[in-house]
Amino acid sequence: MEPIDKAGILQRLLGGKPAAGSRKSAAGRKAPDAAVVLRKQIAGQLRSIDPAWPDAEQRALEVHVRALLAQELGAGAASDPAFGGLVADVAETIRQHPRFETLAAYLRQQLQQAHKQSS
Repeated sequence: MEPIDKAGILQRLLGGKPAAGSRKSAAGRKAPDAAVVLRKQIAGQLRSIDPAWPDAEQRALEVHVRALLAQELGAGAASDPAFGGLVADVAETIRQHPRFETLAAYLRQQLQQAHKQSS
């Protein structure tokens, strides 16, 4: 089993390019389809988070981290008992990043947009 590329995952979440050596889909041509599926999955989960909740931003971050980690590591990774701990570790590391406020603004925007679409 390959080690988890946390740096690559953080780069993707913060809007940069994946770090060298990060895993790619076996069929690079299918990436746009996978991206659409991922966005729909995230949007569906964001609709279950009330933007007024005090921890809404944290929950939205965890939704994004969980989806991107599952995509990066494979769908089976999400059923691993340690997956929740990995999600929490990555989310906490992201919250400590100097550019987190930019990501937090994006998360708030995504929450509002998800709720507008469900209305």
